[in-house]
Amino acid sequence: MQANRSPLPRLTLAFWGWALLDLVGVLILALGAAWLMEGRASILPGFPASAMHAWACVLIGGALLFVAAVKMLVEVMHATSRQNQAANDAKFS
Repeated sequence: MQANRSPLPRLTLAFWGWALLDLVGVLILALGAAWLMEGRASILPGFPASAMHAWACVLIGGALLFVAAVKMLVEVMHATSRQNQAANDAKFS
C-alpha cells in the first residue's frame, strides 16, 4: 500500500443507497413503535391507523434495517478488497 493513501475504503454510491434505505427503515420502524407505545399516531397524523398497521411497520422497518445493514457491510468489504487488490467472491463466481 502506498504511504500517502488512506487506509479507509472509499465508500461507493451503492453504499450510500443502502444507507438511505436504512434510514427509511428506521423511520418506518419508529412510526410503528410510536403507535404501539402510545396507542395513537404520534409522528405522522393518521398513520399508522391501527395496531395491525403498526405491527406491519415494525416488521417491515426491521426487515429493511437488517437487509440494508448486511448490504452496507458487503459494500465495505468489497471496497476494502478492491483497495487492497485482494480476491473477492466476484472473482470466483
